[in-house]
Amino acid sequence: MARYAPLAPAEGDSARRVRLPASLRLRIAVVALVTIVVVALVGAGHEDGRRAVLDGVQRAKSQVQGLWEPQREYQRPSKAELRRIVGDTPRYLVKDGWATYGFNNQRYMLESTLILARIAERIPVLPDSIWARSCAVSDQVCAEYALRTFEHRNEHEDVVGSRWNDEGPAYKLGIENFLDLAQLRRSYGPFLTISEFMDLYDIDPALYDESLRWNTTNYAPAGLTTAVVPEGFFQNRTFIRVDRPPPSTPRYALSASESAEGLSTTLVNQTLEARPAWTLQAAREALDKQGAARPADDAALVRRLEELGVVPLYTFSDEVLMNKALARPTVELAMPSRVSSLTTTLSSHPYADASIVYLAGNLHDQRKAGGLRFTTFSARDDFVDLVLRGIRAPPRIREVGQRLAKRMSGRVNGRRWVAAHLRRGDFVNIAWSPAKDALVHFDKTKKALDRGVGVLKEHFDSRLPLGDDPFYLATDETNTTALAYYRSHGAILLSDLLIPADTAALGWTSSYTDILAVVEQQVLAHADFFVGSELSSTSGGAINDRTALGKEDWSWSLLGRHD
Repeated sequence: MARYAPLAPAEGDSARRVRLPASLRLRIAVVALVTIVVVALVGAGHEDGRRAVLDGVQRAKSQVQGLWEPQREYQRPSKAELRRIVGDTPRYLVKDGWATYGFNNQRYMLESTLILARIAERIPVLPDSIWARSCAVSDQVCAEYALRTFEHRNEHEDVVGSRWNDEGPAYKLGIENFLDLAQLRRSYGPFLTISEFMDLYDIDPALYDESLRWNTTNYAPAGLTTAVVPEGFFQNRTFIRVDRPPPSTPRYALSASESAEGLSTTLVNQTLEARPAWTLQAAREALDKQGAARPADDAALVRRLEELGVVPLYTFSDEVLMNKALARPTVELAMPSRVSSLTTTLSSHPYADASIVYLAGNLHDQRKAGGLRFTTFSARDDFVDLVLRGIRAPPRIREVGQRLAKRMSGRVNGRRWVAAHLRRGDFVNIAWSPAKDALVHFDKTKKALDRGVGVLKEHFDSRLPLGDDPFYLATDETNTTALAYYRSHGAILLSDLLIPADTAALGWTSSYTDILAVVEQQVLAHADFFVGSELSSTSGGAINDRTALGKEDWSWSLLGRHD
């Protein structure tokens, strides 16, 4: 992954801050508030702590006389600016969002929308909100700053269009609190959010669809036509969706020995037509069962099969299918009859002339990154570049994450340090956690971290961790007994590193655990070795952030539910 060098901050980023009001009195009041927040977070899981935060918030707010307001980093474009963004004859590509998914799953779907729109040469329209599911302070405080609140989220299936995996409140927040929209627009180019689209075309805000799915009735400006690609068509699992038609001729010349291998078009067709796509390992085993002589080397096998008409598919390993990381690049194989090109589809009627092409349905669950596979490795790499450059946390979150990572380095006196994401929550009930018992899960994670220390020793000979060094642990576990066990066995948690200045920089958004999870991703990205959850998109986002920082592929591993 050397191609993806550390990303330099965009011009002005280093100076951008969420500034508190100028008055010293207001500064003191805010610091008093965040001090209470941090003290309460250290005892996360105690109801008394939550009440203390609530009381502290109310006192601080009264002291600042109502000026405790959201600090907006992202300035929404004016209608005139939106017109300039889209041009005179805009053509859009839109895709369903899913309100009941958290930020990292929404991020994955958003990445797919971006690349699909770029392939289609259309302007993407993106969801503009996230329903946060966890409050770090009190429900009353979180409800106050949310755009909308559900006290019991699964009582509103008719509004959001589906159910969450677990019960509890939900708080609607603008996506700009999770994602640096300004950087995305700088790096990607023209796009609109749903609310920007509605504003541009004077659509009544009351028609906004909280499900985040595209509403062909409400979002139908006069003069624009919409063509729908049904979910059953786009997601048909009998074929493989690719970006563009594969090259008409093989890209590599074969050596004489490779051409002499005992494979034939007939044998390959008979073997590989049995399923839409094949991993290299599965194709190799299938050919071996037919007694076919084949190249032992992966690259040589791909070249030989391509010469016989097989289509190489450039994608990412199933190892990261569920955590949504753009990592572990791999090649799969398909017969031409099983491949369908997005550009071919969209160049036909009724899509070619439509103002809006709407891809209906869910592109998230167990779908490859980008919602398709690529027919060239350069297209796959361009997609990775798009994400690593464009999809990043807002400046204040990145800054706080960097501070915490530096503080963590201080905990180990500047030595290399390791970190893990221990995902609990609804994963326990749906059996996606490696263990139902929180302590057993932790012990498995700790063993994986110990292996990570061994990997560091294979690559470095200086600043190596000592046997009793602490490690960073990002977790949504709330049981106080379990958290005490984690700490007693070396874990440093978010609340152990936060200081008032950090929470002041985050402002009101620090009230939501969903936002703090994005902060933790930044910490995980800076660790010298990281152990993630195989099935968690939060881990996948941290891996993407690590890649953007130039971290090597060997510097992380995944803990599976069956480990």
